[in-house]
Amino acid sequence: MKTTLLLLLTLFPVSVYAFRTVLTPEEMERLKKGEVLERVEELKDEVFPKVTLIQIIPHSPKKNMDVFSDFESHKKFIPGMLKSEVVKKTDNITDVFFEMHLPAPVKNSEYTTRHTITNEGNDYILKWNLLKSKQVKRSTGIVMFEEIEGKSLFTYVSHITPNSSFAWVVKSRVVPDVKKTIKAVTDHLERVLKK
Repeated sequence: MKTTLLLLLTLFPVSVYAFRTVLTPEEMERLKKGEVLERVEELKDEVFPKVTLIQIIPHSPKKNMDVFSDFESHKKFIPGMLKSEVVKKTDNITDVFFEMHLPAPVKNSEYTTRHTITNEGNDYILKWNLLKSKQVKRSTGIVMFEEIEGKSLFTYVSHITPNSSFAWVVKSRVVPDVKKTIKAVTDHLERVLKK
């Protein structure tokens, strides 16, 4: 029995950290050195990949989520975001209308997403899904801020299913655009929370 368990742990390394984001010990060391982990998953019958970025950022999960979930401010710091307007809000659910600039000849992307925030202990999780859009069939994602030594393990997961047969033309921009957005988010969090 011990041999089987040892073999399984050798073949399938697990994180010694209790995060919802599954990390190997090697990945955790890279994160502690300041690296941003990037996971790009090509999905069957999907044009765009699922993109996951993970990094350690300053400040507590609660503080980071409080700033991130100020959706009205997204238009001020996310590249290409022209509008971000809360259209409905209840306790932990917020519906937000966004307008994103897209290069000509493509029309700007207008969409409404539902954001649900939960917390478990010191960890905060935001999940979003698409409610309405002409250009996008489906959009889902997760933002997690998990407690790590007084800081936050920030995980961002995004997947979009476009509503166009020409989406493959911009496929190569998906990962760089997500990285640019997350850089803008982390810069904004630090700028606001440093005050």
